[in-house]
Amino acid sequence: MKTVMFDDREVQLLTGIVLDKDKEEALRFLTEVVWERIKDRESKACGPKPV
Repeated sequence: MKTVMFDDREVQLLTGIVLDKDKEEALRFLTEVVWERIKDRESKACGPKPV
């Protein structure tokens, strides 16, 4: 299992998304914040990419 950590600003943004039930902003948050962070961790887990 992997853990994704959020900073205070991201938690505040995510709380607003949930309270407002803002589906478009939720998708944006997932793709721009969560997914990018997961991809970044996956690429580092495999070691540096050869040049």
